[in-house]
Amino acid sequence: MMACTPKEAITEVEDPNMVLFRENAKVVDAAFKAYSKKDLTEFETYQADSLKVHSAQFGGKDSNKAEFLERSANFFKLINNINVKVTLLPGVDEVTLKPDGSVRAYVIWSADFVNNAPKTDLKSYFVLKLDKDHKIYDHDEYFDVSGWFQAATAAPIQ
Repeated sequence: MMACTPKEAITEVEDPNMVLFRENAKVVDAAFKAYSKKDLTEFETYQADSLKVHSAQFGGKDSNKAEFLERSANFFKLINNINVKVTLLPGVDEVTLKPDGSVRAYVIWSADFVNNAPKTDLKSYFVLKLDKDHKIYDHDEYFDVSGWFQAATAAPIQ
């Protein structure tokens, strides 16, 4: 005997970690938008007080929220007109390879350097973990820090 189930009766249960990812992705997207406006007051609201940032800089040490915000403020003195193109994907558990609610961000940055260095795009990758309040508490970054810093701090081009 065969039974048929009408298509309408079949419901798929959405993975709760994908729901969590979508909520967290909204926060991450808003954080990148605030950063690109150089608005550290807004940007700070998306960061947990316990924030730990794992630097992309070779030999760089982890920083806390205050250090990260200070580093960003100093960086903002070197650049203007920040533009970001952000692609957000779900982070995955390292064992199961299933979504875990975290957010992976592929970002292409561009900006005008205050020293008139040639504009260049910087490709970067971030893994961001958010707490139950949707605040970023773990920020892992991957990009060529030294190359951008060298361009941003070079002698002004005439």
